Amino acid sequence: MRIRFRAALATAVAALGLVAGSVAPAQAATGYDRCPKGRFCIFDGRDGTGAMASYSTVQTRLGSWDNRASSVYNRTSYKNVCLFTQPYYKYEDSVHDIRLEMDGTDFRMDLAHIRDANSHMDNNLSSFRWAATSRECETGTEYLPWENPTWSSRVNHLPFGDLDGDGNADLLQRTHTGRLWFLPGNGSGRAISSGWNSMTALTRHGDLTGDGREDLLARNKQGVLTLYAGNGKGAFPWHKAIGSGWNSMTAIQAAGDLSGDGRMDLVARNKQGVLTLYSGDGKGAFPWHKAISSGWNGMLTFAAPGDLSGDRHDDLVAGDSAGKLWLYPGNGHGGFTARKLIGSSGWRSFTTILGVGDMATPTGRPDIIAAQSGEVYGSVRLFSGQPGGKLQNLGDLARLDHGDLLR
Repeated sequence: MRIRFRAALATAVAALGLVAGSVAPAQAATGYDRCPKGRFCIFDGRDGTGAMASYSTVQTRLGSWDNRASSVYNRTSYKNVCLFTQPYYKYEDSVHDIRLEMDGTDFRMDLAHIRDANSHMDNNLSSFRWAATSRECETGTEYLPWENPTWSSRVNHLPFGDLDGDGNADLLQRTHTGRLWFLPGNGSGRAISSGWNSMTALTRHGDLTGDGREDLLARNKQGVLTLYAGNGKGAFPWHKAIGSGWNSMTAIQAAGDLSGDGRMDLVARNKQGVLTLYSGDGKGAFPWHKAISSGWNGMLTFAAPGDLSGDRHDDLVAGDSAGKLWLYPGNGHGGFTARKLIGSSGWRSFTTILGVGDMATPTGRPDIIAAQSGEVYGSVRLFSGQPGGKLQNLGDLARLDHGDLLR
């Protein structure tokens, strides 16, 4: 059987520096115990026996240790360590190459156990690296190489979701480093800027400033809500503070045009569970607001899908603590008609739901992305909008990793 070897994954911790180098066995230690703390060690004998080399940096090539290691010991603070049978972390031949991911700190492994009829790891290790995420460990890429299933069709004709004006729904990703990435949906990614870990809320839905380009709202740890104006090219070149005191809100969602005046609005839930509409003026501000209703503390997630119900009014979707997903059809006057159950169970596992425009099929109906937590390597799943506000599960698009957040 042709196998690609991989281990299960957990979480990541901190980074190391220094320079790689060999270390002589300590007199008082034997076997694996000779490996110094903070190092990754390889041995030319099984179970930590024989000669040893230890490293504090990743290695593209192993020099005299190439194709020599029989056992390894991870004593770095990283849980994601990847071993490759090819130098420079290459994995090109799925039959004969091996890319093995070790899961966990203080992890020991005898490489003789990693083999099948076509390949083996014992005396075949040529490079290794560790990283804060499984994705970086395996591929060296920080961003999620997300692929929009309809990217080449350019089917998104809705007035939101498309950040670069190419007719496709796009995503934003914040990684564990605090960098914000633009994901156009073709597997590539572009870093926008860094420092976004200081934000406690990020939300977007359409054009807030009146220039026809989608914008972004962010709240920082001090409670200041800031508008980041989109340039129509997948970036946000300027920003302005909208207001302070937003730390009193436990949920903030750019909501589309709920008031029916053609301008994009915002909804926010306070600590008492009251959901309030903040009406946009089309110039990047929200000059007036009104309470919609109370009792919203039971909702864990919110999304603004646009007109999911098909009545020409923008709607709201919310997932509750019981795992149900509800559609709140907008009435076009800043409120909602009777809610409708559109997901009977299983939605509590999704920590993020997003209205992303028309991504699944060229129907003109809005779709939804639901993502599980990256801390459990959760799936990113696409749901296609159907007549009457129903959703069709189209399966997983990708998996998130430690520190990932999608918007």
